[in-house]
Amino acid sequence: MPVRCWYNVKDQETSGRSAKKQGHGPRPAGKYQDVRALLEDSEARYRLLVKHSSDGVFLFNPRTLKILEANASFLKITGFREEEITRLTLFDITAMRKKEILQNVRGVLRDAEIVSGLRQYRRKDGTFIDVEITSSLINYRNDQFIMVNVRDVTDRLKAQHELERQARMLRDQAEIIDIAEDAIIVRDMKNHIVFWNSGAANRFGFSLEEVWGKSLSLLLRTRYPEPLRAIRKRLLAEGKWEGELVHRTRDGRRIIVESKWKLRTDKRNRPTAVLQIDNDITERKLAEEVLKRSKTELERRVAERTSEITEANARLVQELKRRQQVEDMLRRGAERYKNLFENSPLGIYRTDPQGKILMANPALIRMMGYSSFAEFGAVKSYRKSCEPTYLGRKIKDRLEREGRVRGFEARWKMRDGSKMHVRENARAIRDASGRTLYYEGTVEDISERKQAEERLDQYQRQLRSLASELSLAEERERRRISNLLHDHIGQLLATAKMRLGWIESVVKDEHIEREIDQIRDHIGQAIQFGRSLTFELSPPILYDLGLEAALEWLTEQVEDQNGIEREFENDGLPKPIRDEIRVLLFTAVRELLVNVVKHSGATRIKVTVRKVEENISIHVADDGKGFNASKRSYHIAEARGFGLFSIRERLQSLGGHMDVRSQVGRGARIILVAPLKRGQDN
Repeated sequence: MPVRCWYNVKDQETSGRSAKKQGHGPRPAGKYQDVRALLEDSEARYRLLVKHSSDGVFLFNPRTLKILEANASFLKITGFREEEITRLTLFDITAMRKKEILQNVRGVLRDAEIVSGLRQYRRKDGTFIDVEITSSLINYRNDQFIMVNVRDVTDRLKAQHELERQARMLRDQAEIIDIAEDAIIVRDMKNHIVFWNSGAANRFGFSLEEVWGKSLSLLLRTRYPEPLRAIRKRLLAEGKWEGELVHRTRDGRRIIVESKWKLRTDKRNRPTAVLQIDNDITERKLAEEVLKRSKTELERRVAERTSEITEANARLVQELKRRQQVEDMLRRGAERYKNLFENSPLGIYRTDPQGKILMANPALIRMMGYSSFAEFGAVKSYRKSCEPTYLGRKIKDRLEREGRVRGFEARWKMRDGSKMHVRENARAIRDASGRTLYYEGTVEDISERKQAEERLDQYQRQLRSLASELSLAEERERRRISNLLHDHIGQLLATAKMRLGWIESVVKDEHIEREIDQIRDHIGQAIQFGRSLTFELSPPILYDLGLEAALEWLTEQVEDQNGIEREFENDGLPKPIRDEIRVLLFTAVRELLVNVVKHSGATRIKVTVRKVEENISIHVADDGKGFNASKRSYHIAEARGFGLFSIRERLQSLGGHMDVRSQVGRGARIILVAPLKRGQDN
């Protein structure tokens, strides 16, 4: 059956009559033929569009409800042939009562608007499919018909129902891991969020109501280590993925996370959702040290029972009953939590107050080197595996005092005797009277991170040692070149100047005398430049008269060359120091003074040298514009300068330290402290 043109077309005769009624004659035949041709061309294009549409389209008479025609997509959806579908009415294919069908048709006719919604259609084989329809009223040859666009959404609704079921199940299972500090997120296969634990809310600043149904990557402005398409491909192939991501919190902060993804499937092994656990590793990436240990003494809680024996027995019986009720409730809920509990990449446990293991998931059992829970559960108290052992008592004490511990790091001894660094989050579960029933928590193996930090610390110590050796080698070379300039080149130039003076005294030619004077001036300038270069490379005063005299000479140079008022103060006490420390302190003070001249705008400087116990202390102060001393790193002059960070690192490698005190507009004070030679070294 040919596809008709489904829009309003008036024939020539009707148009002519209409024109006459308006007082005009019929339209010229040529113009009518042009309009007719345009309409036929439009009809052909529209017919082709409907024919090849991926959605089903059919047309029916709103008075008889008989189906007039349908495109190939609709025939494929319902399973009818073309000659069969035209013998049917709307009642034959729609799973609705006749009264409702007639009401809907009358509504379209009355309002002449597009009507959409979800329906169920009956296929030829008797089965029903869920469809999404859009009905609209159209005019054709001075008559009205209803055109219906049909889209099969059966699979989509099934997937949606399954996803909602999975989300409900995950929400029910989430309570046991809600104590985790890590962000735990579940999203559907379109990246829409369907679960968001309290760790995620605390980490990113969004509540569950704010993120539900939103795209995770758009919400957190996620940066991936590789194209997202490649990550999804690997997730579908392997069922899991791990890597580092960069998120943005609600307030715009940048957070680096270690993300672990697990693919969830339905009974037919079709992917339905993704479980994502994000561990915040920002501090590990930005800082060299994240662990601060402190020793605290064990505090014991002493409970005094003042009630009578009968009251104590009654409370004990009541507590035992309550505990039994709690255990029964936990047993009933165990099956609901089993899937998430067993598949979590984090270790999950539950112990009694004495450390007896009541429950542990497979991940924790594997971490500790055991093959089954029966073996692991036989351990009397896993807290005794902590090293040092006082850490096991410390976390228990904190649980009793605070009820919760987050990010507690320790070293555990595994079954084979090897050591494992872990990070633990735990909480104490108490009854109504406040008595602890059990502890539960999560454990993460961070051994690789600790090893990386130790290697980094070792590399830094080696670099500081190499830097110290390089600085000493540089200073020795400077001193050698300085001596060469002073002892050899300087002496040769002085001798040449004296010889020219003798020649000038015996030569009576005025022209030659003028030439000799010019040569002597040039030699004098070379001698002066050589002396300046000698002092710049390695001032002899540093080795001939000592550090204090060299520092005073530096302040004099600043005053003479830059007009900055200077003050030098020395307590006069002997300060024996090693060569590398003397060179470092002199170079550091010189760099500080250069920085004062170039950047501070100071009018006065003061350098103070004192002996403080077994150390030498040097204060360099100015009245310049100052700077923000809270910055983590600063550099003094050009790229070749030491920089405050470099000076601090060098001093620390030699057993000293540096203190920076400055505020914007209030000048600066830099304090350098280094150890003196001890008796046996002096």
